[in-house]
Amino acid sequence: MVERVDSVLRSELDIADGLADSRVFVLDPCCGTGSYVVEVLRRIEKTLTDKGKSALIANAVKKAAMERVFGFEIMPAPYVISHLQVGIALQQSGAPLASDGTERAGIFLTNSLTGWEPPTGPKQHIIAFPQLEDERDAAEELKRAKKILVILGNPPYNGFAGVAVDEERSLTTAYRETKRVAKPQGQGLNDFYVRFYRMAERRIAEMTAEGIVCFISNYSWLDGLSFTGMRERYLEAFDSIRVDCLNGDKYKTGKLTPDGKPDPSIFSTERNREGIQVGTAIGLLARRKRHAAASTVLFRNFWGKEKLADLIEAVTHHSDEA
Repeated sequence: MVERVDSVLRSELDIADGLADSRVFVLDPCCGTGSYVVEVLRRIEKTLTDKGKSALIANAVKKAAMERVFGFEIMPAPYVISHLQVGIALQQSGAPLASDGTERAGIFLTNSLTGWEPPTGPKQHIIAFPQLEDERDAAEELKRAKKILVILGNPPYNGFAGVAVDEERSLTTAYRETKRVAKPQGQGLNDFYVRFYRMAERRIAEMTAEGIVCFISNYSWLDGLSFTGMRERYLEAFDSIRVDCLNGDKYKTGKLTPDGKPDPSIFSTERNREGIQVGTAIGLLARRKRHAAASTVLFRNFWGKEKLADLIEAVTHHSDEA
């Protein structure tokens, strides 16, 4: 996903250095233990290495980690691990963060789905934990002030995430209305990952007005009856849409390929062969500064035990075959 984003930044948004360009602000809104943040930093390091800027690489990567490659996480334990992972990555690059606490990675403990709009009421103070108030304020300043150009990650898959509160309540409203297609049916828009998609779409399409959204998520939005408005909106809001359907679904296909062979989840490992139960897809949505609604969707299926290797091979060779 990081390689694909880097490539599309170059080819469609005319940013020659991709993720290594100092103008590219990146956000993983559900960063967990920091895997995407670290991988973005590695991609930046590789680009700078390929350009032969060896004397500047370590400090440039460190600056990116502090000032323009961000992660949001709502759970304290993965938040702490994410800071640790980024710290280790920077140490390995040769430019560790200062040990006296004066430098920190751009990882914040915050709810990614709220705080994007200025508050309408009085500021809420966290009297017992002033450090958490500082963390919240820094995250909300980032949400409102930074021109985020890339949002990528792996949002939560909860089938039903409960009743939304505050700003979350209105996040999926835009997907409940349609112009030319059938109205949404069922409860699919209550899936948690949909809120993250809407947050990212709004940030890129309506606030920055250009950029890339790249998520791996439940693939129900591709053809589900609940997502007609979501699909219609993306065709209007983005210039290009790429979908890598990774299948691996227990409910629709029984985790079998069309010819009856095993089709495990893309998240399957030697220790956890089941992976997850639902099918998944990677969606990459790109919007150019001179926007024109998407006229086509690049779509491809990946099946079977070798799908991860096949996906990596396709990205390595910059293949966008539909």
